[in-house]
Amino acid sequence: MKYLFVIYTDLEYKKHLDNFKTQEFYKQICDDPTIEVIEWSTDYHTDYKDLPIKTQEMMKWCSENKEYDYLIKCDDTIFDDKWSSYRSKLNEFRVIKKKDYWGINYIGPHTEEVWKIYFDGHYDKNEIDYNLKFIKNDIQFYEGKFYMVSRDLSIFIGGQENFAKRMSKNFPVEDLMVGYLAESF
Repeated sequence: MKYLFVIYTDLEYKKHLDNFKTQEFYKQICDDPTIEVIEWSTDYHTDYKDLPIKTQEMMKWCSENKEYDYLIKCDDTIFDDKWSSYRSKLNEFRVIKKKDYWGINYIGPHTEEVWKIYFDGHYDKNEIDYNLKFIKNDIQFYEGKFYMVSRDLSIFIGGQENFAKRMSKNFPVEDLMVGYLAESF
């Protein structure tokens, strides 16, 4: 089994990436011959609303340029104190077999009220005009901090350029997009 471990970062998050690289977990995955570690988006900034596009582009590039059975997407902020509950679960991805989609924190389904609270908390009132009816959003999905997709699912998501653009415009939630596409895969 070959894993591609993608550290999902941003030009403005250098301190988080640097912190990630000081962790014992980072050393372990780098030393593991079954895991290739790459960093995605170290040299540019992505607005939060454009994360569906960033994720689609990442999966497309990886599926066209890397060899792997599973792609693991891990945010560089996962070692911040706010996310300390994840630390004990990080190695669990190795025991999962024959699933196209898996993650650490399974969330949802969310009501319209919860989605409104989410958007109000992430965006200024006039910054985004989200559409709660854009896609089925009352599904469960894995939180974007850490999830794994099969190569086939990553190829499928990587091919969803138009959908990712519409998602960024209408319902900019990257991890929901991945869960939605996994459900329809």
